[in-house]
Amino acid sequence: MNLRSYLRVLRERWKLVLFFLVASIGVAVVVTVESPKVYTASVQVFVQPTSSVTSQTQYTGVVAGQALVTTYASLATTPDIIQAVKNDLHLEITDSALRGKITASAPLAQSLVVLSVTDRSPNRAAAIANSAGRSFTTVIEKFSEDNNHLPTVKLFVTQPATAPSSPTSPNTILNIGIGFVLGLLIGAALAVARDIVDNRIKDPDELSKVAGAPMMGIVVDDPKTPRHPIATRAGNRNVRAENYRQLRANLQFANVDHHPRVIAVTSSVPTEGKTTVAINLASTLAEAGFSVCLVDADLRRPTVAKVLGLLSPVGLTSVLIHQIELGEVLQHAGSSMYVLTSGPTPPNPSEVLASSYVRDVIRSLLDKVDYVVIDTAPLLPVADGSEVAALADGTLLVARHGLTTDNNIKRATATLARVDAKLLGVVLNRMPLKRNRNEYGYTYYRETDAPTHSRSERRKAKKS
Repeated sequence: MNLRSYLRVLRERWKLVLFFLVASIGVAVVVTVESPKVYTASVQVFVQPTSSVTSQTQYTGVVAGQALVTTYASLATTPDIIQAVKNDLHLEITDSALRGKITASAPLAQSLVVLSVTDRSPNRAAAIANSAGRSFTTVIEKFSEDNNHLPTVKLFVTQPATAPSSPTSPNTILNIGIGFVLGLLIGAALAVARDIVDNRIKDPDELSKVAGAPMMGIVVDDPKTPRHPIATRAGNRNVRAENYRQLRANLQFANVDHHPRVIAVTSSVPTEGKTTVAINLASTLAEAGFSVCLVDADLRRPTVAKVLGLLSPVGLTSVLIHQIELGEVLQHAGSSMYVLTSGPTPPNPSEVLASSYVRDVIRSLLDKVDYVVIDTAPLLPVADGSEVAALADGTLLVARHGLTTDNNIKRATATLARVDAKLLGVVLNRMPLKRNRNEYGYTYYRETDAPTHSRSERRKAKKS
């Protein structure tokens, strides 16, 4: 995945990222509130070699003192110092617990030892630090005595500890910052991982690449579709109608040398919107002045008649068994659009559609109209769709955004290839409409957006 893909994933799954971001910050706040407050008090001790060891230059004595402070810092929690602090402050605490409160550090290139004490009480932290500083100077001077029982170093408390005014732990800003970063990283990682695992089609280029066929059209998701299944009749400024007009234009230039007149519309599985695409393709072709016949060849679940509000007591199956003539079952769905409904459902749809009579019916229709659009069954559940696709000049494969998987597309295209059906291209249906509608269709200029004029101004305009 490139940077653009990552940004697309984060934009699409921003709710997941936001959830983990808020949750992580919330956990950080709870941990901060519930954690006990800890205060830190520090005392500074200066280490100076005595004249007894400074037999050389003063500079050499200073260097010797700096070399000793690191060793002295490691002795800050010896049993003698710990016991001295306990006796001094009358502490009822174990040696290990007191040792855990005291830390010592030696700043680089300085003759200093800093003793820090942490405790839940600021006053007690300061008291332990000052007592540890005094005990440290006494014990270290005793340890450094020479053969004459004279200390080789002198230690001075240069900065006694004071009770801190604010706790050093928990650090609210640091905890919330860590929570923010962790939440953002976890949310982004899960969003990307979910997108990698999720093989549903969500991008037109992805669909075209998986199918190995050109992208013939993108149809936006419109909540008005159930009420207005034919987009061109829902208003001229309908974005969905423009999508189908674009599909019509792409089909007309799909193959100039062998222009497809019989177009099968199918999908990999049900509920991907193939019937709606077939109906609207036929409608837009009729809108352009062509005569079109829409054939419902989905004999297992026919829906064309129901969507268009037509009767279906007789239809394609009635013609195939010579029960009625073709011209008698064609129903008008517009000035130049005819519909051949499915008719009674046969017990063996695959065998019926595989018969030579279907080809004869299609040829008869081509004598009457310019285009024949066939709504077929999905390709993967049954063999009906591939039987019809093999008879057509070309097939449109419909996929639904966020529902169709790339595996289904691969299997569907393989099914078409096995019957030598020509795949004209793919259609991505129910694509979410972006806020910027120019991406999938024009933003139409509405009359209500036009500047208003007074009645006298409109009269002057008419006269001119």
